Amino acid sequence: MNSTSTSTHPEKKPRPLQHRVPAKSPIATPPRAALGRSREHADNASIKSCATGDGLSIHTQNGSALEEMEDSAPSTISEKQEKDREKDKAIKTEKRDRIASLERELETMANGFEKELTLLSHKLTNERESSTFWQQKHTSLHQTYIETDTALRLLRSEGSALKERENQSRERDSEIKMRVEGLVVDRDAFREAYEDAMEEVGEKEELVSMLRNQVRGLKSWVSKGGRGGEEQVSDESVGEGWGRLSNGLQNWVIVNFRRVKVGNVDINKPNLAEKEELLRLLPNYETLASTSKIHFIQSLVSRLLVDNIFTSYFVGIPPDRAEELKKMESFLRDYGPEESINQWRSTTLSLLRKSAPALLAPQTNALIATITTKLNDLLSSVSDSQPSESRDSSLRTLLISAIELSRLLRSQKAVFSVNMPVLEEHQRTMFESGEMEDVGGEDEEELILREIRCVVFPGVVKWGDECGEKGWLRNVVVKVKVLCLMD
Repeated sequence: MNSTSTSTHPEKKPRPLQHRVPAKSPIATPPRAALGRSREHADNASIKSCATGDGLSIHTQNGSALEEMEDSAPSTISEKQEKDREKDKAIKTEKRDRIASLERELETMANGFEKELTLLSHKLTNERESSTFWQQKHTSLHQTYIETDTALRLLRSEGSALKERENQSRERDSEIKMRVEGLVVDRDAFREAYEDAMEEVGEKEELVSMLRNQVRGLKSWVSKGGRGGEEQVSDESVGEGWGRLSNGLQNWVIVNFRRVKVGNVDINKPNLAEKEELLRLLPNYETLASTSKIHFIQSLVSRLLVDNIFTSYFVGIPPDRAEELKKMESFLRDYGPEESINQWRSTTLSLLRKSAPALLAPQTNALIATITTKLNDLLSSVSDSQPSESRDSSLRTLLISAIELSRLLRSQKAVFSVNMPVLEEHQRTMFESGEMEDVGGEDEEELILREIRCVVFPGVVKWGDECGEKGWLRNVVVKVKVLCLMD
């Protein structure tokens, strides 16, 4: 058959490159090593040829063979390396295409979820508008019903009057009766429409309630999904918990110390150890105790809460174990990114937090007893109040709330820190509107460059986001409550 004729067999397509990956290593033998072996083989052949007596001719033949091997070896190795490079390039191209495909799929799924959430939000908005429409329609129908009923009563009264004058105009009486019957029919129709509208409004309200529950469930799922399965609290939840603790402390002070008069506070009463402790906690306690009793006690209790609860690594675990966890966290920071360390800390302390009420109860009760005893000793040394069972019981409830809140903050992926400035006698601490709020109720513009007299309750600062990332972000969740000096 002529070589230029067309073949009847179908053209074979080349196989994909991934099926041609060789089983052996793609790294070829270095050319110099192959060349060295060729030269050694050639030298041995030359020596043997010289020993047989035909040394000259055999040496010449070996020399020619050596030159041919030197010429063919580099080209063969070069072709093999070129094929290996093409195979590696094809494999890398396939991996890049696969990665790009997965990224596109991920983006498509994220866009789909966002569209679905937007659609549900639009549906909720439409249902609200529909509910408002039917409420307005119900109001309109009710008003029409009232007007119709009023008109009916008027017509009935007119009918009664016409009956008295029945002999005067029978035709007019008949017309009025027809109008009354028509109005009754209209009233019944309006009543039926009103009942139908009320039934439909009830169905819409049930649908709105169901959609709200779905949105609430989606929000909870979004909060848990992608974050290790542990739901992270929002800044609003932290602020609410912190506000309840602050209000509880204020109520405890007012209820238990409202009868303690300022004149009864004796600043010379405490002994040396208690005086040193008071100076450490509140350096200006002498002037503060005699002028602002409530704020002084709040500040004293707040300082004890910060020193014994909110600065602990995790309340309830033994100090040596807490130190080990601190060292482990510091050690892990050298081997992983910040978000991974925050996730490790959150997972570890969340496990401890779940078992804390049962396993850490002895240590927790001991800490509560220590704080209660210290606070009673300090308050007894600067006032005429005496400890009571009811006061200690309410204080215990307050301390348990503070411990639970501290454990909750420590088990978050974001880093929460408690901010309570220390006032020194030899230096002035000025008011900062971005970090503090005055409990005296004065306007913030008037408090600029005003000196702080007392820190009533600490604040909370959050570093990073709810996923433990962006550690450089700083957010003041709760401002520090302070009492400023009067002008």
